[in-house]
Amino acid sequence: MAAQAAPVAITGLGVIGATGRGVAAMDAALQQGRDGVGPLTLWQSPLDFPVGEYRGPRLEAYLPAPELLPRMSRSDMLALVASHEALQQAGLAAPALSKARAGAYMGQSVCGTLTSEAVYIGAKESAAAGDTGKRSYAGLLVHEGANTLDLMAKTFGLPGPTLNFLTACSSAANAIGLAAEVIRSGRSEVMLAGGADSLSNIVFNGFCSLKVVSPDGPRPFDRQRQGMMVGEGAGVLVLESLAHAKARDANVLALLTGYGHSCDAHHLTAPHPQGRGAIEAMIGALAQAGLGAPDIGYINAHGTATRDNDDVEAKAIAHVFGDRTPVSSTKRFFGHTLAAAGGVEAVVSVRALQLGELPQNLGTQDPEPGIDLVVQPRQTAVTHVLSNSFGFGGNNAALIFSRSE
Repeated sequence: MAAQAAPVAITGLGVIGATGRGVAAMDAALQQGRDGVGPLTLWQSPLDFPVGEYRGPRLEAYLPAPELLPRMSRSDMLALVASHEALQQAGLAAPALSKARAGAYMGQSVCGTLTSEAVYIGAKESAAAGDTGKRSYAGLLVHEGANTLDLMAKTFGLPGPTLNFLTACSSAANAIGLAAEVIRSGRSEVMLAGGADSLSNIVFNGFCSLKVVSPDGPRPFDRQRQGMMVGEGAGVLVLESLAHAKARDANVLALLTGYGHSCDAHHLTAPHPQGRGAIEAMIGALAQAGLGAPDIGYINAHGTATRDNDDVEAKAIAHVFGDRTPVSSTKRFFGHTLAAAGGVEAVVSVRALQLGELPQNLGTQDPEPGIDLVVQPRQTAVTHVLSNSFGFGGNNAALIFSRSE
């Protein structure tokens, strides 16, 4: 059982994905009920399944360090754009970040795979055509997730700890929860934390081969749901010690008060049928925050819209919270952004606290019984929000965000 921990301030938010670039675009999509379901355009595929693709202006136009573009994958660009927005809101730049020993913890899984795939496909096509000339394999240099951290450190002037997390779909949530521990330990006063992942052939084809992708987009917690939708995006928070935030008179948007993690290791892809690991993660987050189940006013569910995930998560939520805590999944807005999901949904959760509006569980027409599903945007002031992120291999994480007043 986790011991109650000191809260950590959140002073900046950045997000990009199928809802567009930035928090304002995300807010508008959630309020208007505008989903992110659309065709795949990054490459041609014989598989006709929708994706949650970023479809705005070219990412290159928003990069804070365009001179580094030759070293960037699409995942790198998503991470940098979201991080730049978060730092701008926090009012932090290189000199202050250096003084605060700022670092970055990021969740990733796809990393530079989209670029690596292009290198491989190009080499294969050249070989088939009998081309024996030299080829550039420089694109392979951006394959690793460490490339994202290197670019973030160079671009923003981060001298502190940097670390990638690859715990599947709980990666970004773990990055955020453990970045807070870095701040509590005194090693850094400021941390960028979240996740970023782009679409790629191997991920899209892989989930399609598992037969868990819906032909018409996800319908989380719907009794007739057909599956998930693969997405891409990035969500990044600026975390600070409360003392550091107060000393510079920063606007504290919310507090990170609780984090719980577990690994039930039940199956490579399937969750534990009774939600054992999910329950442990949520209870751990409540304990670290010093809260009880009745204190949570909203749960942002992992809610992938696959048959097993939603069934197990609903059981786990009912076990810990009963049926009185409002729940919704925002996967139809973004798709499942994989390792970035916990970062994107952390931004959603903080905005729910700030705006007093719970995002709707878009796409659901026949709700599963046993949970209080938010089927329309709900205006209600809440003090504490819990966000779930559950990944392959039984890796489960839960975060609690609280009002700063």
